[in-house]
This record gives sequence, C-alpha cells and structure tokens, in this order.
Amino acid sequence: MENTAINETVFSQLLVDVGEEMLPALVAVFNEETTERISELELLVVNVDNHKVAQNCHSIKSSAGTYGALVVQQHAEELEIMAKSNHTDEVQEKLPLLIGSLQDAINELSLRCD
Repeated sequence: MENTAINETVFSQLLVDVGEEMLPALVAVFNEETTERISELELLVVNVDNHKVAQNCHSIKSSAGTYGALVVQQHAEELEIMAKSNHTDEVQEKLPLLIGSLQDAINELSLRCD
C-alpha cells in the first residue's frame, strides 16, 4: 500500500468521471457520511456488535474505493470478514485503525477539494 490516504490514479479517474465542478460536492457528502460512520464506529469499539460492524464496513468498503481511499477499503474489508466470523477481540483491536484511516482520508480529500 502507498503512504497516502488517497490513491492518485483512482482519484484522478473520479475527477475525469464526475468533473471538476461536481467533485467538491461529492467529496463533501462522502466526508459528512464518513464523519457519521466514525461516530458509530467509536461506539462500537466500546460495545462491539459484530453485525453492525460488518454492515458499516461493507458500506465503507465500497464508498472508500470510489474515492481512492484504498487503505480504508482494505481495513474495512478485513474488519467485515472478522465481524462476520465473530472475532470480537480482533474487531475491537482493529476498529481504531479503520477510524484513523477514515479520518486521514477525510483530511486528504478536503485538502484536494479546497
């Protein structure tokens, strides 16, 4: 994996697909929804509900990929599998990594659209 929160190739293709005018609005929606998910995930770190973790991670996985947040996508995929397998201790340990990578992605996307 690369050292940036957002993959340049994927992000550049998104820019081509949606256009410069539309991209900031889409990023704003992603950032808002992701901020809400972070709040949900922070609660799940304390009281793990594997079903809710799996649902959140499934949604995060696909939307993160769209924006080039490949580290987020990878963490979400791993967590979804762990949660579906009821590996609660591993889920609880890995959730903070997902939360941190989500915050990094939000920050980097915001900088790219300012």
